[in-house]
Amino acid sequence: MNPITRLFIYIIFSLSILLSESGNILLINVIVVFFVFILKRSLLGQFWKSIKPYMIYLPLSGVLFFIISIQISTKSIPIIFIDVLMATTRLLAMISIMIFYILETKSQNILIAVRSIWFSSGLNIHWVDKSILFFEMTMRFFPSIQENWIQIQRSQKALSIEKHNSIKDKVFYAAKFIPDFVVLNLKRTDFIIENMLMRGFGTEARRSIYPYLKFKIVDIVICLLVLTSIIMVHNFV
Repeated sequence: MNPITRLFIYIIFSLSILLSESGNILLINVIVVFFVFILKRSLLGQFWKSIKPYMIYLPLSGVLFFIISIQISTKSIPIIFIDVLMATTRLLAMISIMIFYILETKSQNILIAVRSIWFSSGLNIHWVDKSILFFEMTMRFFPSIQENWIQIQRSQKALSIEKHNSIKDKVFYAAKFIPDFVVLNLKRTDFIIENMLMRGFGTEARRSIYPYLKFKIVDIVICLLVLTSIIMVHNFV
């Protein structure tokens, strides 16, 4: 399945969950989420680690919203309780489905799919190529930059440099150190630019793409079937 098709399915299903106004539609969406749990059971270990903060935050926010609604709303307590329960369920189901998407999908595959569609279109607009390249480089190099930042913080602790416990001290420390961190990475940036120029970027009109992920007719049919099914469920259930 094309990564764009997979992203479309998850986004449409998430919107379906958020737009579930009746209990029947919400129940159908929750059942689908349980089927996803079964299909993606190999990812459940990572899923529980990611969902833990929300399992605490969402019920607490629901209780707070319920207390406030009792004070300011003219609705009866049972109706307020049902509304809060449905809202919490919608958010929890949507977050769950998107966590599964993040766990099983690599962001670089999305960019490769976008580049494949752009390349197959035959259009020659240089600023679009530059924009796609910018996001590709951001996705590729951000983890290594983050790792360098973590290593620098560990080295600071190893050298027994004064710790910054309060949030204010951490913010001031980061603001003071970021310019030096940027300067340290300038040499690496120049090296990357030099390699890109040697490979012909900027002189050639377009870049090729590998691997080429073709957006097939099957992907279009799948997107249309999913969209049609969700529209029918929301209109006729």
